[in-house]
Amino acid sequence: MEVSISKQIIDLRINTIMKNNPEYFSEDDEIRRRSKVFLLLGVAAYLSIDLTEALSYITDGGNDGGFDAAYIDTNQEGQMNVVLFQSKYKADITKESHFPANAIEKAVNTVKTVFDPEASANLNENSQRVVNEIRSLILDGYIPYVTFVMVNNGIRWTDDAQTYIDNAFGEQEYVQFEHFGYDEILGYIEQVKPINTQMQLSGVAIQENFNFKRVIIGKLRVSEIKKLMEEYGDKLLERNIRKYLGRNAINEEISKTLKSDKRANFFFYNNGITMICNKFSYNALQEKNWLVKTEGLQIINGGQTCRTIWQTLEENDDISSEDVYVLVRIYELNDSDDEDIVNTITYATNHQNPVDLRDLRSNSIQQINLKTAASDLGYNYKPKRDNESSQGSIPATVAAEAVMSVWRMQPHIAKYKKSELFGLYYNQIFDNLNAAQMILAVAIFRYCDANRKKASDSPDIMATRSYSNYFIACMMGQRVLRQNGINIDQLTHSNFVLIKEYFEKNKEALVSWAESALIDILRSYYGWPSDSPLTDIDGRTMAAAFRRFDIVERYIKNENWWKEQ
Repeated sequence: MEVSISKQIIDLRINTIMKNNPEYFSEDDEIRRRSKVFLLLGVAAYLSIDLTEALSYITDGGNDGGFDAAYIDTNQEGQMNVVLFQSKYKADITKESHFPANAIEKAVNTVKTVFDPEASANLNENSQRVVNEIRSLILDGYIPYVTFVMVNNGIRWTDDAQTYIDNAFGEQEYVQFEHFGYDEILGYIEQVKPINTQMQLSGVAIQENFNFKRVIIGKLRVSEIKKLMEEYGDKLLERNIRKYLGRNAINEEISKTLKSDKRANFFFYNNGITMICNKFSYNALQEKNWLVKTEGLQIINGGQTCRTIWQTLEENDDISSEDVYVLVRIYELNDSDDEDIVNTITYATNHQNPVDLRDLRSNSIQQINLKTAASDLGYNYKPKRDNESSQGSIPATVAAEAVMSVWRMQPHIAKYKKSELFGLYYNQIFDNLNAAQMILAVAIFRYCDANRKKASDSPDIMATRSYSNYFIACMMGQRVLRQNGINIDQLTHSNFVLIKEYFEKNKEALVSWAESALIDILRSYYGWPSDSPLTDIDGRTMAAAFRRFDIVERYIKNENWWKEQ
């Protein structure tokens, strides 16, 4: 059988990642290593993140509960987006097979189990931590929207397997299953080629020239959006900073409107779509219904709207969409325009919703300075995401979590508000941050994450390790400063080597102190007697304690507590 180019490219990338990142693996088996890298690529591609970040979402192993990776995100409206991944990898890439039907059945049962706080499950540590967090959020009133992503290097599941999904969740708007194959992963690996296309506007549009730029404001039939998405898919959304995480409350309202008898008013209910291009052209002598030709087209706001329109019309071919329109703004920004203009437009049209602003911030002065100074100290800092991974490099996402935990003393924010670290909390994290502080925070943070995966003879420590690494990193960082008689502002390139050496020499003692101190904190917090093990505290309750701010305020930020230590 002839092997597709997509498979060949992905197979080659797997080889490269395995060679360059031996620290990713505890497995000795070659096939299991390859399978893990394929899973990593699938998670990174779907969530549009670095491989290093994707690694933190892996739960794969014995008793994994039917999911190999999990991503959880919450918003202020009480919604919880959960993306679960199941990966199936065949080492023989010459063979083409469906995603296994028995894996689909297991995934269906997984959803029914994980999201029922009363259901019991025998899980490994990583999976149990995820389930406890999900159930804790559910008990706090969050509504889950679940996307189960089935990743394989074969083809989609069979019609019989789809029937099984439909029978289980056909009437359930909060759950969807998606297939994610090698073609989708390849789109993540390859650099996106410029999209040159055309779209048919409807009715009268406005075209304005001002400040040496051009803009068209008009309306598109939703069927035009469907055509664009069918041809280009997520390649149109490369500049769009919002993650698309399957069904959620906003998307469901869009879909419901399109399927209802109110869809003729869709134009008035939706905020519209913002596009940028290098150049557009149309027949200016034509009064209306312009056919607009574009070069280098990208959608920078409205990606969720476009994806939802596409999916809704694809799944409901009986919908009459002829007279259903959406507002569109098309900006022509030529090569001489400053990149900051695009970033400003992108931010301005997205800032009201949770967004992933990392790439947008990558050209900021803070990020440029950190990259330069980190290089001078011998470290590779990566402000912008990519699909490469080199040992020892520091992605900006990792740096943000580390600094927010260790120096800003808000580990609960770093752990549970990741999607807002480059938005709402960006200035708090990166203002007045130097490279020495950033690198040491990452070193502490990564050590604590590695320590989380180790076994301990103490049942109390094991009861907390699945949830506490962000808090432990915070406590260790503050201890390092106090032991060296400095504050965070005094940590610079001048004493970086000395302080870093202190941490490396004393990190085992530091983490031992922090874990012991945290157990005392939890006993005080819960009023838990010293002769009762913390293992008796329900995992959902434990997860909730680390998600809330009161432990941080009551103990870790309390100078009186530190004086007693």
